[in-house]
Amino acid sequence: MNHRALFKKAIIVFGVLMFMAAGFLSVNVMTSCNARAQLCHCNICTYAAGGMSTALLQIDASVTQPGILLATATLTAYFTLARNAFQDVIKQKIKEVTNNQTAWWDTFWYYNLLPAMKDMTNQLNTMDVQHSGGMGEFADIADFNRTNRILQDQEQVSNREQRPSQTICSVATGAGGMTRADTFRRAYAAEAPAEKQPRSANAKGSSLAQGSGADIKARWDDYTTNYCDPDYNAGASGCTTAGGQMNRDLDVSGEVFEKDTIDLTDSDTKKAVDALIENIAEPHVPSPVRPSALKGSAGQRHLLAARAYQARRQTIYDALYYIIANRAPGSKMKDFLESMKGAAGYDPSMISDNPSHNEVMQVMMADRFRSGSYAFQQVDEPENNAREAVVQQAFQAMQLSDELDLLDRYSLVLAGEAGQMINDGPNHNKVTPHDRPLR
Repeated sequence: MNHRALFKKAIIVFGVLMFMAAGFLSVNVMTSCNARAQLCHCNICTYAAGGMSTALLQIDASVTQPGILLATATLTAYFTLARNAFQDVIKQKIKEVTNNQTAWWDTFWYYNLLPAMKDMTNQLNTMDVQHSGGMGEFADIADFNRTNRILQDQEQVSNREQRPSQTICSVATGAGGMTRADTFRRAYAAEAPAEKQPRSANAKGSSLAQGSGADIKARWDDYTTNYCDPDYNAGASGCTTAGGQMNRDLDVSGEVFEKDTIDLTDSDTKKAVDALIENIAEPHVPSPVRPSALKGSAGQRHLLAARAYQARRQTIYDALYYIIANRAPGSKMKDFLESMKGAAGYDPSMISDNPSHNEVMQVMMADRFRSGSYAFQQVDEPENNAREAVVQQAFQAMQLSDELDLLDRYSLVLAGEAGQMINDGPNHNKVTPHDRPLR
């Protein structure tokens, strides 16, 4: 590109020089040509006839005009060449400048202005999009905060509604113990009366098989050995030395009602309770029917009456042992009761190692309300107070269920007495050694 530009410039300079040279040569020829005289003789030229005007005209016609024409033609030719060269150069330069301008504008447009405008457009659009996105995010965050606040409020309400108090936790912890205690209670209430069936039926292989006399002798020996009090019956109690478990076979309050839990795992305690129940329910047993008597109707009737007698005794045993069964150990809830009874002012030593169903009910229905600590713990959320009300209703329902079971047993006792009265007829007030009324 530099060579072409130099060449163009050289052509232009050459054209200008040629133009100037042609002009100079034209003038130089006209001024440097020797004047031609009209007549010359002996190298002496004289003017022709007609004077200077004729000579000038002649010179003009023959020299000047042809020279002017030649110079004009020459200048015109050279000027034409110069002009054409100049036009070619100018056209080429204009084309080059145009191409350069076009290339510059193309470069400026495609590589500078257009990308910049695109970037600016992108930035403007991006800013609008980001602004819209930011506004959307702000709205989402506001909604999220509102929703989060609602959820937190609901969580607080749920936490308050579902969070149990210490007393509820204690009751929930003790639920398994109550089930365990009820299992032992029901098992003992069923087995203890069944253990007394052999006594009412004069079981073979025991002193009962020999009748009331032999049973009285066996019970007397047991009484004098274990339960006798030398001071009773004005000193004529049958012994001179007190038994190892003196009077425990008749101490109903001490052995039963003063104990929330009766330690039936202790052999002496269980023996004393059984003896106490026997003294109440069946101090005497009927005499057995001899095998030979079973061949006659009287013996058969007596044996059937003995069966009825056993059934009536079982109703009494069942009612009495139901009270004992409620005090049978088995809950393993000492830790559960200890804080409640301790807060109520009870000596911790009074709490059984294995509280019974009765002891748990006693604490939950009575003892815990004697403590200000329980009342203070109830200063709590309404939901916990409502839960505590449900707990109290549950224990009241269990207490009512226990009373219903006791009424069922009492109903059987009344049914047994009514049956005995019907069988005795007008003589229902008559008392016999072997078949006593249940009143």
